[in-house]
Amino acid sequence: MKMSRGKDSEVAAMQGRLSAFLREHPEERLSLNFAKAIQDPLKPLGGNGRLRINPPLLILTTIMLFAVGLFLFFSFGQP
Repeated sequence: MKMSRGKDSEVAAMQGRLSAFLREHPEERLSLNFAKAIQDPLKPLGGNGRLRINPPLLILTTIMLFAVGLFLFFSFGQP
């Protein structure tokens, strides 16, 4: 499926505007906002300057992955 020339120029213009916006506003980067959302609120950085993940979030994620693994095992793993 080919896009028309008008659509290509609109997409290129939109990409240019997005690049210009992100250059002017580095605090709006998705990776930085995601890291801020999952960091530990009491001590965001560890002793070596690396990101510390929020402990309750880490525990809940581990429990969820364990539950999904059990579900998959008992759904597909057993004969």
